[in-house]
Amino acid sequence: MRLDVRSPTGHDHPEPGSRLSGLAAPGALVLASGLLGLGLALRIDPPTPEVRFGLSEETLRVDADGEPVVPPDVRDHVRGSLEMLFGTPSNPHYLRLAEWIEEGYDPNYPQYPVEDPGGAGELDEADLEAMREDNAAFFRRQLAAIDARLWKDVNVPGGAPDLARDWSELLESKPSEERGDDFAAEARELFLGWYPTLRASAEFYRQQCLHCHGPEGGGNGPTADFLNPRPRDYRRGVFKDTALKDKAVPRRGDLYRILEQGVTGTAMPSFRRFPRAQLEGAVDYVRLLSIRGMVERDLVITFEQDEVLPVEYVAESYQGVWERWRAVGEEKLVVFDGPVPPPTPESIARGDELYHDATKGNCASCHGDQGRGDGVAAFTTLETGERVPSYKDDWGHPILPRDLTRGQYRFGRRPIDIYRRIYAGINGTPMPALGESKGADGNPLLSQEDLWALVHYMGSLSESKKPQE
Repeated sequence: MRLDVRSPTGHDHPEPGSRLSGLAAPGALVLASGLLGLGLALRIDPPTPEVRFGLSEETLRVDADGEPVVPPDVRDHVRGSLEMLFGTPSNPHYLRLAEWIEEGYDPNYPQYPVEDPGGAGELDEADLEAMREDNAAFFRRQLAAIDARLWKDVNVPGGAPDLARDWSELLESKPSEERGDDFAAEARELFLGWYPTLRASAEFYRQQCLHCHGPEGGGNGPTADFLNPRPRDYRRGVFKDTALKDKAVPRRGDLYRILEQGVTGTAMPSFRRFPRAQLEGAVDYVRLLSIRGMVERDLVITFEQDEVLPVEYVAESYQGVWERWRAVGEEKLVVFDGPVPPPTPESIARGDELYHDATKGNCASCHGDQGRGDGVAAFTTLETGERVPSYKDDWGHPILPRDLTRGQYRFGRRPIDIYRRIYAGINGTPMPALGESKGADGNPLLSQEDLWALVHYMGSLSESKKPQE
């Protein structure tokens, strides 16, 4: 396995550079020296520092004696490797493996097909057409100005710096008197086909998401300590809201749905006010942060186990983590063939039985006899008499079972949503997966009818709290 270090993407894109108050040429420095020799004061602004990603708390932790668990030189190795692979917040990118280049695969451009030069081919024709329609609605004023040849009235929104740059370059490519139908067609396509770059999506993330989720996606932004539940930490690749089993990493659609709908009962809002292309770009950047965090954790675990971190393992870890995201497909999707069965008095009664049966659903042990999230296993009584939550999630935060009587489910309250939670469990939490569990005899613990009976019973717990007509 080889890393291709010639180009991070295989496509031309501007790279950030340092500046010295606009005086970057050697001649300018000679002039500056001469002015200083004449006793004239010359103010030279320092170069703008490059913003860089930080390392995780796990990488930076110390032992009981205050000594770093991961030595400074290994930390530097990890930091440098991650920057080579993923870039910086101001210039994020995926470094392409040599195999990817040969294949024509480029994860930096999910909207393009896999070819040479290519992309990741993650968006199909229906997705791209829907995005064009959404762009047409979002940029309707700009498109109307283009059709009327009112070039000065074509103002690009501030949230699309890459589009503003491309539009400026297009304007500069031809004087106004030469801008005919071909120019207008190219201008229209620029807006209709807009899809944000990773760099533009990083800026969107900085403005809309960083204050909660933090610069590296660690759920540790400036406002995180004031929120309950805390914002998601992307760095382990664990997302609670997926339609998949086996604790698989999420699909694009899972992440997009969270951005579009928000999460009920949390501070995570809906971003539906933004265009579809911008949300797809946000998915790209959130995924980059997640993959970066997973590679960092993998490298640190490898060092702790082997006490060395071979250079070649960096590429192996990078490819292995990326392939987990690339390979996730419909085979992990929790689906139900046929129409969703409606609740009946019999199915609700069967669900009640399974809910309280410790050898079957065993739901009451956590969610409580009445479904209020107060089961005997949900709390532990300390020696001081204090009653505290028994469980923690994968991020180390105390977690309580859902109060089913409220009818508020963070990831949807449709019957199929609840079915998926029961079938596959919830990633990052103690909520188990019952759909494919086996009994002592090796047979399925619950049948399809049993799973739907549990869905119907849980639904009845909140339905019974509604005012009677």
